Amino acid sequence: MLILRNMVRCTALLIPLICCLATDSDAQDLALLQLPTNSAITIPAGQGLDLVGSAEPMGKGRFRLRVQNRSASVVIPDLGNGTIYTGYYGLAYGFSDAMDLSVMLPFLMDGAGGLNKYGSGDPVVGIKWSKPGRIRAGTHTAFQLLLGLPLGYKGEHALDGIGGIRQFSSGGLDMGLNGLLDVHFRRASIYVNGGLFKPGNVAVETQLVYGLGVEVGRTNRWISFNSEYQARVALGATSRAANILKVGVRVQMARGIELEFNQEIGFLDHPVPSQFTFGIRTHGFLSPRRRFASRATVYAPPVPPKRVYEPDSVLRLAIVEFEGFEEYAAGERIVDRLREELDPHDSLEVVDLTRYAGIPYRGALSPHQLSDIARKLDVDVIISGALTHYDVERFSGARVPYVFEIPETEVKVGLRYRVMWFSSSARTEMEALSQLIEGEGRLRKRVRLLPADRRDITVARSAAEIRQVHEGALDDLVSNLLDNMSQHFSWVPPQFAYADYR
Repeated sequence: MLILRNMVRCTALLIPLICCLATDSDAQDLALLQLPTNSAITIPAGQGLDLVGSAEPMGKGRFRLRVQNRSASVVIPDLGNGTIYTGYYGLAYGFSDAMDLSVMLPFLMDGAGGLNKYGSGDPVVGIKWSKPGRIRAGTHTAFQLLLGLPLGYKGEHALDGIGGIRQFSSGGLDMGLNGLLDVHFRRASIYVNGGLFKPGNVAVETQLVYGLGVEVGRTNRWISFNSEYQARVALGATSRAANILKVGVRVQMARGIELEFNQEIGFLDHPVPSQFTFGIRTHGFLSPRRRFASRATVYAPPVPPKRVYEPDSVLRLAIVEFEGFEEYAAGERIVDRLREELDPHDSLEVVDLTRYAGIPYRGALSPHQLSDIARKLDVDVIISGALTHYDVERFSGARVPYVFEIPETEVKVGLRYRVMWFSSSARTEMEALSQLIEGEGRLRKRVRLLPADRRDITVARSAAEIRQVHEGALDDLVSNLLDNMSQHFSWVPPQFAYADYR
């Protein structure tokens, strides 16, 4: 309760401070307000802050409703003081683990000198594909396609007879392709966006939009703070740049319902120097049961289900040395790791095939050969397969010649394996599993500034470190192999399940 009381006090102090950041309305640029804008440049309907979107996916079956209100004061010649109001109404849905669909509909209302104009703006449809699709990863990347449909209100009012304030529709099909990157730490998150927005109206210039956002307390149950900076650069004969700085706070009012307050400050060619925004976000599930849930609960890693493991007999298990990439001794090293993982379990007896004369112990053997080995050695389970690839990227990190370099070494190992389980003592009944899995190892060093153009193999990667990357890739492969087997066979100890959570 003490922590909650302190958070409420901080919120009470922060909201008046945000409101005090507003500047005078006399500084607005009416000529810029009257220009049509690219409707695809909108606020994120799903994951994200107020201006900068998040690369993290929503997750299959999850949804988010968002209502956001922007208002600012303006001064119209011959009419005096006026106001411009924009309300955003958005819905985002997790179509799959990696793909989100969203719709954002703006509502605009302008008024000055007793004259008013109101109507809907151009709706924006968004499709986002994220990698990885697993929630709560340390880093997410995503690509987002935004389409602004020219369906906004195009009627004229008395306010338009004297020049009007804003155009509610861009008059064309607007498109935007956005790249997103998230880096999540324990207490803070960093969001980076960058994209190109091409309008359908020749009167609107193509714009490059990029932004940076920071959120503190993202996983907190009650409150979080955020700050963003977005730049919009018009690419044309009369190039313009509009920058926005925003600070804000979010407070959870009830389960799955958040109230947010923000203050935006415009720079350079931004038509409005200051805007106060507030809104409501909801989080929850649409399937299998519709309900609201707090963001900390929705995006918590699922708890692996417990499986009762009470083996009633000891299974004899044989592993055939995997074929491929003998120069790395990959098959032998994988078998050794599997034996080390399975040997400590009393319910499994790992048979060493190299101790028997006339028994093949390596290579991609046929099912008939594997069945013959099982009958001869009285083996219940036999594992075989072949490595599909062993890729070593010694210079896989990002690099800009003479500017900076992120030294990184990456190793990826692929394995197509087959598991045959003879469930009857006569070896006449069998369950089989055949899948392709991959293991990955990485080593990243600190950023190097002003590196030489030539790739120097001695500067940051020692032989011992590269060997460590190889070992990490094989360890990851074995972990994924045991994870897959645990999902399909009851005789595999459940401790090998859910390798991502260990």
